[in-house]
Amino acid sequence: MQSGIQENFTWNRSHIFASGSNKVILLVEWYGGNFRPSRKRSTPKLIAQDVQLHLWFEPQVSLIHVHGAKAMKNLGQSLMIPLGHLYDGVKQFIAIELALEPQNAGMHGVLSAQWKFKEKNKERIKELPVKELYMNYTYHTGLLQQPEDFHVRKHVKLLETQSVLKEAIHLFEYGEIDRGEWLLRRKGDELLIEAARFTDGRLLEEADMLYQLSEHYVSTYQNRKVLKIKNG
Repeated sequence: MQSGIQENFTWNRSHIFASGSNKVILLVEWYGGNFRPSRKRSTPKLIAQDVQLHLWFEPQVSLIHVHGAKAMKNLGQSLMIPLGHLYDGVKQFIAIELALEPQNAGMHGVLSAQWKFKEKNKERIKELPVKELYMNYTYHTGLLQQPEDFHVRKHVKLLETQSVLKEAIHLFEYGEIDRGEWLLRRKGDELLIEAARFTDGRLLEEADMLYQLSEHYVSTYQNRKVLKIKNG
């Protein structure tokens, strides 16, 4: 095991156009110990605390958005993303959206990444080796027309769901019940289409969850509205 953290960095595209500006997404997945997709219902073991992902961007790279976490910008082209604690066998993920300026055809560096964390019951910060990530710039139309990586696309959709849910709850709280319902159901429809297109059970579960939450929140906040009217 690599010092407590297992990691995966995946681009949504393997090649981008050399002459144009490009938007790319980097999926970052990490877990501690041995990942078990169908783990038993038990409290996972804490492996590390205060996990941080530090990023240093190349000059031609700029950050658009971090899905699933709040980033803290440092000076220049660097970024620190606090990621909480690390648990045995529990996989976590974020997606980093970047803008890349044109480059000559070939492989070019995009960013360097380093994990920092505190091991369980220890105060000293542990640093893992810096890892450099690259992107292929090309003019080859066949390579540029390759489909987007579905694994990355799927996880971005899941992360977007969290933001949509927060926005919908905010709308319900302020009495915009119809708008909140529409937001949840629209996202549910989007995930349902993706689930059918790629035959993916996880997206289907997420869509079903949004439909159920939509019904639950509509019922809850409509009842609150009625009670508020009755009570004057």
